[in-house]
Amino acid sequence: MSRVYRPQHVWIDRQVVDSPITANVVRQLAAVPMDVIDGPPPLPAPADQAALMTLAKKHLYLTAQKGRFVRDCPGASSRATDERLCCGYVIVDTVSNCNYDCTYCYLQSYINTPYLTVYANIDRLFEEVTAFLRARPHQLVRMGSGEFSDSLSLDPLTGFSGLLVPFIRQFPNVLFELKTKSDLVEGLLDVEPRGRVMVSWSINPQSVVQREEHKTAPLAARLRAAQRCLEAGYKIGLHFDPLLHFPGWEDVYEPFVKQVFQAVDPRAVTTMSMGSLRFAPDLKDVVQARFPKSRLMTAELFPSDDGKIRYFRPLRAEMYAKMWGWIRRYAPDAPLYLCMETQTLWQQTFGHAPSCSADVEQHIQTGKIPLLVT
Repeated sequence: MSRVYRPQHVWIDRQVVDSPITANVVRQLAAVPMDVIDGPPPLPAPADQAALMTLAKKHLYLTAQKGRFVRDCPGASSRATDERLCCGYVIVDTVSNCNYDCTYCYLQSYINTPYLTVYANIDRLFEEVTAFLRARPHQLVRMGSGEFSDSLSLDPLTGFSGLLVPFIRQFPNVLFELKTKSDLVEGLLDVEPRGRVMVSWSINPQSVVQREEHKTAPLAARLRAAQRCLEAGYKIGLHFDPLLHFPGWEDVYEPFVKQVFQAVDPRAVTTMSMGSLRFAPDLKDVVQARFPKSRLMTAELFPSDDGKIRYFRPLRAEMYAKMWGWIRRYAPDAPLYLCMETQTLWQQTFGHAPSCSADVEQHIQTGKIPLLVT
C-alpha cells in the first residue's frame, strides 16, 4: 500500500487559510510544524538541481494558483513542428511537484522551487472549469490533474477528490481523469461519479516498480484499487507508460500484461495508452546524481526532433509492436493509443495511423477508428 505523505514542514499562504483544502491538511497533519506566511516559504533554493529536488520533497506549501488552472497538454505544442500526434487532453493544474520519487520523472529537471505546492483556491478552480466546460456544450472534454503531480498521492491529506467529484458530475460533457501510481482511493469510494470521472493508473512490471518507481504502490495494489473503483462506479484507465527497455525486457513485460488482465477485466477499461521513456536532456545529470544505482541512463538514448531524449525509433517500434501483440490477446478491441508519438510509429505498430490529432481524440472517445488493417 502507498505510504501517506508526511512532510517535515507545512507552509500556508495567508491567502488560502480559509480554504477547505487547507482545513483538511491542517486536520490531517496537526503534529507537523506549520507556519502561516505571506508569499513563498523562506527556504533557500540550492543551485544544484538534484539537491533542490531532494529538499522539495520535504516541504508542503499551500497557496493560491495565480495563473491558469486549465490549459492544453504540452504535447499539443509539438503538432506544428513535427508529425507527433496529440490526444486533445486538457490539463487541470492543481499540484506542482510530487511526493513520489520515480527515477525517470521529468519534474526533476522542470521544478525550480524547494517545496511541493498545492493550489488551495479551489473556488477559482471550479469557476475556471465551469467556464471552460460551458463554453463547449457539444464537445466531450477529456481533462485531468495528473500532469505535474500524482492525482491521488496527496488525497488523504487534501481531500481534493471528495470536493472534485460532486462538482464535476454536474457537467454532461466531461470525463475527468485522476491519474495515479497509488492505491489511495478511499476518498473516492463513497462518492457517486455518475460516469464523469475516470481513475487511471500508470503501470509497469513489479520489478520496474521496485527499481524505478520509489514510494509508489506495488503493481498488485494498484490493480486492486482499480477493481475497487470499478465496483464504486468509476471508469478506469490503464497507461503502459513509460515502457523501459533493458536486456530481457520481453521476459518481464509479457507476463506483466497477463497479470494486468487477470486482475482487471479488459472490457471494463475505458482508455489504454502506451508510451516509451522520454525526457528533456537536463534530466540525465539529475537522475545520475539522485539515483546512482538506476540503470535508466545506461540505455542507448538519442535526441528526437522535439528536443526530448528517446530510445532509437526502430527500438520503440519493436517495443510497441510486441506490447500490442500481448495486449490484444486479452483486449483485442481496446481503443489503445500511443502517447506523444509519430504517425510513422502508429503505422508500424497498428497498421494504421490517424491522419491528424483530432482522429486520435475521436478514437479514444469512441474506439471507432480502425487500428488494424487486414
